[in-house]
Amino acid sequence: MLAIFIVGLLVGGLATYGLLGYSSKQQTQSYEQQTQSHEQQLQSYVDKIKARGKLIVGTSADWPPFEYVDANHNYAGIDIEIAKRIAQELGVSLEIKDMKFAGLIEALKNGDVDIVIADMTPTAEREKVVDFSIPYYTSKGYAVVTLQSANIKSEQDLYGKKIGVQLGTIQEEWANNNLKGKAEVKSYDRVYPEMVWALQRGDIDAMILGDKIADALITKEPSLKIATYVSIPTIGGAVAVPQGAEDLKYVVNSVIEKLIDSGEMQQIFNNEIAKWLGSS
Repeated sequence: MLAIFIVGLLVGGLATYGLLGYSSKQQTQSYEQQTQSHEQQLQSYVDKIKARGKLIVGTSADWPPFEYVDANHNYAGIDIEIAKRIAQELGVSLEIKDMKFAGLIEALKNGDVDIVIADMTPTAEREKVVDFSIPYYTSKGYAVVTLQSANIKSEQDLYGKKIGVQLGTIQEEWANNNLKGKAEVKSYDRVYPEMVWALQRGDIDAMILGDKIADALITKEPSLKIATYVSIPTIGGAVAVPQGAEDLKYVVNSVIEKLIDSGEMQQIFNNEIAKWLGSS
């Protein structure tokens, strides 16, 4: 009986070891498959774009001189030029998808576009769902743009006024956080010409914009001025990419670094601002 009991233990132990070994092997294979799948996903973004033969870029072409539609009905601006350089680096053609700014992040999440270039500032909220490249410029603060005749010189002077911002922007977020209950904040889909016309008609008393946009806008529209700046200097625009798209982000970062280091980025800014200011 003792011998039978010992044999039973040995057989049971071997069976258990076999089951455990098989389970461990399954877990190892599963982990390896998951790792390979993850690696393939990381490597697939650039490969997918190259296989397609074109880079699909999301933007909101109402934010000159960064992105707009020119007199020849072509997309133009600083961000468009950067997008062209990225497409060239990838060796593919460029397709621009124009949409409302507030819908760009969702379009990127859904895979409708490969990247977003729209003078978009990285924020903690946005970084929950997408990733960002290194910035291609910095901002000295949000500009308060008014008519030349307006007597607004500080943030406090905005209290009791009607303030225009673009829907989905960090300027809208700032206004809602800092002017709530103190001023009436009105959001617009497009800055130019929709919100500019609203200011000139007197529908709003001021606009809060990015500083680069404001600089170009007041030169193009002599009736406007930068009354003051609110907020603090911060990161300006960066390129939004899907989370996990490390290979694509590497390419985008490489292009931005080359443009900045060579001085070409500043030349793009100078050329595109001058071009927009000279357009009708």
